[in-house]
Amino acid sequence: MEKNYSKMQLEDKALKKATMYFGQELLPYLKVNKKIRRMLPTEQIRLEAVKAMEDILFEMEDGTLAHFEFESVEVTQDDLRRFRMYDAYTGQTHKKSVITYVICSGKAGNIQSTLPDGLNPYHIIPLQMKQEDADTLFLKLKGKAAAGKTLTKQDLAPLLLTPLMSGHSAIKDRLLEARQLLNMDNSRLNKAERQNMEGVLYAFACKFLNKEDLNEIKEVLSMTVLGEMIWNDGQEKGLEKGADIKLINQISRKLQKGKAPEQIAEDLDEELTLVKSICEAAAKCAPEYNSEEIYRILKAAKE
Repeated sequence: MEKNYSKMQLEDKALKKATMYFGQELLPYLKVNKKIRRMLPTEQIRLEAVKAMEDILFEMEDGTLAHFEFESVEVTQDDLRRFRMYDAYTGQTHKKSVITYVICSGKAGNIQSTLPDGLNPYHIIPLQMKQEDADTLFLKLKGKAAAGKTLTKQDLAPLLLTPLMSGHSAIKDRLLEARQLLNMDNSRLNKAERQNMEGVLYAFACKFLNKEDLNEIKEVLSMTVLGEMIWNDGQEKGLEKGADIKLINQISRKLQKGKAPEQIAEDLDEELTLVKSICEAAAKCAPEYNSEEIYRILKAAKE
């Protein structure tokens, strides 16, 4: 064993020496006119699961994918490298071209849009509305409302972009001001439109605010139609959980009778893959088959 290990070490040294020679002496012949600083390990080991989460991804009519990211302070070279990684994965998965747009708050200063890295520079399209002033827009709409005029959807839509505009007010205050204008008596918005608009404001809040300011926004929105929408969504999830627990109970009882997953799927007219996954989770809770615990195991496996 020791002799074999020594032989491997010698082979490794020889290969490294040959590689350095290749780099120092032969690269110029290949028209690579750069000098080597050092040789790095060629075996890249990463024992981790990476979940790349993009902010927004749309498929456009022209067949391209539009990838959107939110940045509140600046867009750095490291950000561009991260976006490029997202685009590589996304393009490979969907077999489509990806264009990345970075939505920047009005107070974002250093915005870099090009990564001059390698043969193919990477570009993003920064989106910012510094030419518009949020405070001026608020005064204009308040003046129109004070004059007794109706605020239409076209009047109110720009409010959703106030976090991206210039102005002296803080983003948190802009979101609260926008929400107040959306809910004025003379605003001509139906319930669905108001929900959707407040949903956009909430999304900006999640992206641009710190934890303390976000909690304040949440408290305000909980009293609005958006809060009702979130509450209804929670109810629907509760109903879904109830249906899942019911199915788990049915399967558990059949497992206690010694039935196989195939027979259970046939008895309950359910997909075999679903029944098998529940049976596997239930096996960890045998023989009590606690339904809540089985549900938690299944939920954790999905996350």
